Amino acid sequence: MPEYWMHLSVAANVTLEDLDDFLRDIWLECCGHLSAFTIEGKRYSIHPMKEYGERSMKSALGNVVGIGMKFYHEYDFGTTTELTLRVMSEQEGEAKGKSIQLLARNDPPLIACESCGKIGTQVCAECATWLCDECAHKHECGEDMLLPVVNSPRVGMCGYTG
Repeated sequence: MPEYWMHLSVAANVTLEDLDDFLRDIWLECCGHLSAFTIEGKRYSIHPMKEYGERSMKSALGNVVGIGMKFYHEYDFGTTTELTLRVMSEQEGEAKGKSIQLLARNDPPLIACESCGKIGTQVCAECATWLCDECAHKHECGEDMLLPVVNSPRVGMCGYTG
């Protein structure tokens, strides 16, 4: 979902585990699902399975990525949210303050209710229909399947409420 994006400043000594925690806190965490990074064909997991060639997320970012590289993050291997990350540039100097800083982020996309065209405020986790509050009460899947619209690529998935 390209409508959702962030620009971050991340110190080179930050671990993949730290970045995973940050992504979970700001965008992903709903039920404690597993997650993993894939970098140049190598998989990094919080609980690496050596028999599958997985590596630990304890690796420092500066040791596994470089300028221009794309790498990938997956959260929840059932209703998976897949993120593409890219290293845009490098800055010399000592990191001051937080080791991961949010620099910029998308505004929440305005997606229309599929029934009436008003702005959607809820998403059905069963059928992925976007609905306004008024139409949500009449939705055939039932109100217990509705999740709030939030500014995250995880909107409408699992139990994610922001």
